[in-house]
This record gives sequence, C-alpha cells and structure tokens, in this order.
Amino acid sequence: MDKVAMRMGLREIKRFVETVERMMTRWGYTHTDAKVYAYLLLSEEPLSINDLAELTNLSRSSISVALSKLTKDYMVNVRKVGKTKFFTPIPAFFEKFLHQPKETLEKEAIPLKEVVEKLIETTTDPEYRMKLQSVLDDLTQLECALRQIIEFERNYRCRENSKKE
Repeated sequence: MDKVAMRMGLREIKRFVETVERMMTRWGYTHTDAKVYAYLLLSEEPLSINDLAELTNLSRSSISVALSKLTKDYMVNVRKVGKTKFFTPIPAFFEKFLHQPKETLEKEAIPLKEVVEKLIETTTDPEYRMKLQSVLDDLTQLECALRQIIEFERNYRCRENSKKE
C-alpha cells in the first residue's frame, strides 16, 4: 500500500476505486481495467504488474490484459527499466466523457429513433401511435442534447488548441 498515496485513508481509497469502476464500466471498460487504472492514478510512482497484483489482489495475467487495453486507449504510459515494465496513468476522464455523446448518438439514439419512426409509419392503432410519438419526442430531445454536447466539445478543443499556438 506504500506505493499508493498514503495520505488517503483506506475508506477513501476504496471509495475512489469504486467510483472509477462505475464510471469506466459505463464507458465499456471492465472492472479489472478500472481497478488497475484507479490504483495507477492513486500511486505516487509508476507501478509494475507485480506491484499492481499486490495492491489489487488480481492475477498478473488479468492485470496484463487490462494494461494492454489501457495503453492502447492512451490512458497509460509504459516505461521499461531492465526487464520490468512500469506503468503511469494519463488522466483522461474528460476526454473519455466527451467521447461518449458521439458514440451514444451514432450507435444508440439515431438508430433507435429510426426504428421508432418506422413503427409509427406502420401502426394503425392511434393509442399505440401516440405512445410511440412520445418515445420519438424523447429521443429527439436526447439527440438535440447530444449534438449540443458534441458542439461544446468541438468548441472546447478549438479554444484549447488556440491557447497552445
């Protein structure tokens, strides 16, 4: 535990790890991915697979799989010292959060909206049509909100890029 911020109590560490797990599983990561990432974020220094196994009580092989995914997704940097790899987190919550609206819009909201529109076209029952129309209205609001978030993200990136120049 000495490699993880000792200023935090065990309760705070547990709460931090559980919260990161909840967030990341909504984003398509496994509990193992999230737990490994959380402990990396809490660590005061880069950690090896052995360090992470000791801290998390997870198998070295499951940690290795998680680190491969996190590295591929640019959430973790790897540095090799001798034969040992050390991992450092790249804080990416904001980036991952901003990616979600576009994915939700393209993979869920728009396809669902198209299905509901077709159902409305084919139904002859007025009550059922009204029910479907309320679903469509709700999906239209969702689409609008997601598009606004995506536009905010574009504008945010433009501001950040102009600050760098």
